[in-house]
Amino acid sequence: MAIEEPLKIKFIPAFTGHDGRLTAPVPAVSKVPEWYRSLARFDKSNDDMYLGVKNNIGADGALVATKMCMPFFDALTGGYHYVLEDDVYVDIDKDGRPIVSWAGDVMMIDKRPTIELPVPDNCHPIHYGWRMNWYYETPPGYSVLITHPMNRFDLPFYTMSGIVESDIWGLPVFTAFFLKRNFIGVIPKGTPIFQIIPFKRDSWELEESETEEELDKHELMAENRRSKLYGYYKETAWIKKKFGLKGKNFKDILHDDEWYWCSNIFI
Repeated sequence: MAIEEPLKIKFIPAFTGHDGRLTAPVPAVSKVPEWYRSLARFDKSNDDMYLGVKNNIGADGALVATKMCMPFFDALTGGYHYVLEDDVYVDIDKDGRPIVSWAGDVMMIDKRPTIELPVPDNCHPIHYGWRMNWYYETPPGYSVLITHPMNRFDLPFYTMSGIVESDIWGLPVFTAFFLKRNFIGVIPKGTPIFQIIPFKRDSWELEESETEEELDKHELMAENRRSKLYGYYKETAWIKKKFGLKGKNFKDILHDDEWYWCSNIFI
């Protein structure tokens, strides 16, 4: 069987001769946080020997934990991460306002004079922007979703979301974010600050379908979950997502007894 050629997303530095001062975006799967890696698969254990059904649905009711949720994993690792190009230092002045700085000469953060957006809970009421230093380009008909790194509420900031027609013009703009109030310290170089997920533009319309046939179909699928104590979705529905780097062979890697897809540059 012929191997399908992957679609290309291209990142172009905003200036030449950066001599390593810029850090290119990376596949999000390379930035899986340690707290996720350390999660147990079943409540507090990785051992399924003593699992038992805990609800009347049957399957996936056996204290299956977040580590076994493939939709959560797909959101965590989908697309590419734009990462910090230098350490960012955050302190607080005598009036309780954040002081943000970094050592390098590459512009990374600015501050807007006004706030038009609702401020996320527990964040300073200051509208910051991450400075993008890379253009981005997708094939015709494809856009990108730019958003806070998915499921990464442990990060000391919250990045706003936007959709860009990156096949026409992937402009490196300032991406709005807010700093959390309770953070003082260093946001390390390489920290993912937003996620870039390419998708194909299509037209959609919502249709309601209230028929016995439709309901029976979906109820049967739900009932079939009883055939396995856990992992039915992964074995019967889940499809591996592949976001790699040009020139690097894709390779399955073993992580905590679960096989995930990643570029071998990260092995």
